[in-house]
Amino acid sequence: MTFRLDRVFASPWLAAGGCLLGISCTGSLGSQDDGSQDDPEQDVSVAPDGMPVHHMTASEYNNTVAHLLGTRLRPADGFPAFGAKGFDANVNALSNLSQVLVQGYYDAAKELAADAFSDEAQRAAILVCDPAESAGDGCAREIIERFGLRAFRRPLEAAEVDRYAAQYADAQTTLEMSPVEAVQLVVRTLLTSPNFLLRIEEGPDSERSPGALNGHAIASRLSYLLWSSLPDEALFDAAEGDQLATEDELRQQVDRMLADPKSAAFFQNFFGQWLGTRTLPSHNADATRFPIWNDEVKGAMLDQVNAYFVSFTTGGRPWSEFLTAPHPESRLLEPLYANDPEGAREGFLTLPAFLTLSSRADRTSPTSRAKTILEQFFCVPMALPANVDIPELGDAGGGEGPIENVRQALEKHRASPDCASCHNVLDPIGLSLEHFDPIGAYRTAYPNGDPVDATGVYEGVVFEDISGLVPVLVESAQSGRCPTEQVFSYALRRRPNGGDRTRLTEIAERWGGGTVADLVKQVVTSEAFRLRAKDKAP
Repeated sequence: MTFRLDRVFASPWLAAGGCLLGISCTGSLGSQDDGSQDDPEQDVSVAPDGMPVHHMTASEYNNTVAHLLGTRLRPADGFPAFGAKGFDANVNALSNLSQVLVQGYYDAAKELAADAFSDEAQRAAILVCDPAESAGDGCAREIIERFGLRAFRRPLEAAEVDRYAAQYADAQTTLEMSPVEAVQLVVRTLLTSPNFLLRIEEGPDSERSPGALNGHAIASRLSYLLWSSLPDEALFDAAEGDQLATEDELRQQVDRMLADPKSAAFFQNFFGQWLGTRTLPSHNADATRFPIWNDEVKGAMLDQVNAYFVSFTTGGRPWSEFLTAPHPESRLLEPLYANDPEGAREGFLTLPAFLTLSSRADRTSPTSRAKTILEQFFCVPMALPANVDIPELGDAGGGEGPIENVRQALEKHRASPDCASCHNVLDPIGLSLEHFDPIGAYRTAYPNGDPVDATGVYEGVVFEDISGLVPVLVESAQSGRCPTEQVFSYALRRRPNGGDRTRLTEIAERWGGGTVADLVKQVVTSEAFRLRAKDKAP
């Protein structure tokens, strides 16, 4: 069987064949199922598709209320999870509104408003004037306009201000509330509005660039891309002056925003979802087998991998070194590195965080490690063959008790033609990492004393372990198409469609494998990010 990385990655719109398309594993390639029609005659010069309306994710909701109200509450931690795919897009906004979620929104709004008005500093930030000392509703309207601008991420329309001002007045007359209590009720209502809960882009085009999104829409795109939260005052000011219509201003904003501590959300949510590291806090390893494993070590792994991501974003390290760069030092992780031979460990694939997350609690999983590399780092979609019952590794090997020698068990697993089709593709990659145990410590033998064998042959290259395979993977990753597609998808919260092919190619070529910050700048200055989507003909 032939399964060439260079052929797959030369066109990331193709999906790997073989075990992805059927049992035979012939190595043929098919079109990637990206939910769109692949029309080679499609005019890609027209304005691109826009961002779909979608709910704020749990992280975005918690960050937004924190920066909007100054609260430390995290209500979204208790919201029901969406069945979202692709950076938590939550695109079917209305159909996903269960009664439980709606009630959660109302309960959260009540709790958040009460919390904000019970704290002097939080209340003062909302009450930009004293409604009790203002004749009529002038002060209330000013509060509504200012708070509403930040809550909706856009200026309120006159009719909206009138409606909330009427609620303010009614709260005093009908509910006999004080002016401050009436404002609190309005704040609570604003927090249950679809304009707050959903990412909706509306309003006129940019005055400086007809056909482009207005400043507030661009400011919101930037802030949720890099901060997973609402714009700050500098972004709102830039939006008000329509300054975000220029590419230079967008680049400057990216630099400013990535330098802000709030950019930690970008590493947690973008990298965390793309490369899976945000699931590390919930990962478990068998502490009886690996006594060093505890929450402190788990936290150190997450800190280290996030520091690694930072070095490729704002630290100036080019993406071309992602599989070869040295690791950030960590005192708590030193025991995991203690037995490393010289040159045994470099790059993302030998970070303890990756090695741990791609393992089971009690043993390594070469298949999982290889699948993670292909799917997440190279954007090769993989799925089990249809109508095939894949046995557990231990069941296939016919043994009892825990698996000690994983390579030996996989050889028995491949005895089944149904299993061999996939494992012949995955095993060479996964087994190259077998010198690293389920929490990333270097080893030379399995628990039963068998020596670890990490050798293999891939694409005609014979290697002793992962260090010999990395050059093959580096060469295959040179196009930069996968990270380009990932940043693009995260920024627009949708999967690329057929009309995006040319744009992605252009973005990747202009980026040239520089820093992730450079890639973000290429994406936010692209037409796909800046232009309003044109209505499609029925």
